[in-house]
Amino acid sequence: MLRTVIGGAVVAVIAGLLAIVGDGIGITALWPVFLAVGVALVAGPAVASRVGSFALGAVVGFAAMAVNAGFLPDVAAANAIVVVLAVAILTLVAALTQGLLPLWASLIGYAAFVGFYSPTFAEAPTAFLSDAPVALVAVLLAAGVGAIVAIVAELAGNGVTRTEDRQVAAGEAV
Repeated sequence: MLRTVIGGAVVAVIAGLLAIVGDGIGITALWPVFLAVGVALVAGPAVASRVGSFALGAVVGFAAMAVNAGFLPDVAAANAIVVVLAVAILTLVAALTQGLLPLWASLIGYAAFVGFYSPTFAEAPTAFLSDAPVALVAVLLAAGVGAIVAIVAELAGNGVTRTEDRQVAAGEAV
């Protein structure tokens, strides 16, 4: 419970600060931050692995949008090819790292970047080189915020992060 309360408090403070200064650093929407925080807080591999996987997904999303913007026509078949290749790459990385970089976290990172940048791309596809890097930095900043929140919550919650850990700490059989 303590981890949840501290995590929520840190998220609230950071979200409030980003609501005030976010435009100045390229974070114009808070939902990528909340996605990244959720990825960082969920039980699983180490925080760095989850957040790193989220960041990898965002970078692959950037690359996919770059391929769409620079090399392929804006048709459904081209979009399908790009997304299939992107998911195949993320799946391969997750498999090769044996889950150290979990597929679910990289898919969320991919969705965060593509979802955040797509409206901008739709308005000005020829501005990819100037707009997309700013969007990528914003999503990667969100991943960093997620990592900070998770680390603070884990440190404050005495490192007890999963039900099994709480049961062991309480002396219960798992």
